[in-house]
Amino acid sequence: MTPRHVPWAPPDGRFIDMPTGACFYREAGVGLPPIVLWHGLPVDARVYGRLQPLLSRRYRTLAPDFFGWGFSRPNEGLRYGFTTLDRNVAQFMEALALRASVVVAHEMAGPPVLRWAATHADQLRGLILLNTYFGRSSAHMPEALRLLNAPYIGASIRRMVDFGRSGLSWQLYRWQVGRLWVHRQPDSERILRTFHAMFRHSREGRRAFHAISDELVEQIGANQRQLEVLAAVRCPTLLLWGADDPYLNTAAARHLHRLLPGSELRLLPRAGHFPQLEAPEAVATAVEEFVDRTAGARPDPRA
Repeated sequence: MTPRHVPWAPPDGRFIDMPTGACFYREAGVGLPPIVLWHGLPVDARVYGRLQPLLSRRYRTLAPDFFGWGFSRPNEGLRYGFTTLDRNVAQFMEALALRASVVVAHEMAGPPVLRWAATHADQLRGLILLNTYFGRSSAHMPEALRLLNAPYIGASIRRMVDFGRSGLSWQLYRWQVGRLWVHRQPDSERILRTFHAMFRHSREGRRAFHAISDELVEQIGANQRQLEVLAAVRCPTLLLWGADDPYLNTAAARHLHRLLPGSELRLLPRAGHFPQLEAPEAVATAVEEFVDRTAGARPDPRA
């Protein structure tokens, strides 16, 4: 059955000052526990624009933009990369004094959120991972990232991303990001163009994109050498996975499930790389059920 169309309506946002800059986040709802929604790349927190309104009917929801993405304002000269993502997660959770929270991480937000979760069990009620990774698995490297790092032609493609005509930039973006959005709705193209416009017109966004691209292979290898991080994640954990993802496939989901002790895996049919956009009602229902099941859960004392 095709998921029912849910309007895309990202909540309004505000800024909070942090050591690395002014972080922009979208907040809606008032119920407990607070649910923090971390986006993947190269999009921003508006990727939760269908899911967040559904969750905010019961919970306080917060969806931050990583520095370099969306509307967050990094300090001058901030160096981008995975270390900055780690700092962004830790500083945001500390700045808003979020305790007993449920944290959701999609795609490239997974590694920094998992590293944070491994050392902050006392602040977590639960962890939900949407189509993400940690270390090596059977996931396929996106074609665009392979090309960007290819000898000789990689530099030319980077120049096209930075300075090429807007039409060419859009075609590259749509080819890579759009193909991962497997099950489209009538407004899917408009949403994709909105994400691309932010990326296209943001020098900081392009800097952040290239920094992540440069570090990705090395970062995957480093995570593979530090898999003990996952054994230290002691809170209830749900892997909620779009089953039709051509990049982070179901084998990658099962691999991560085996690495996370006590985690639960739930595959979502008719959803690809962006389950929060492709099947928001199914994701919202699964999140609500997970929160209800873990209402009395406490962090493992061994953490």
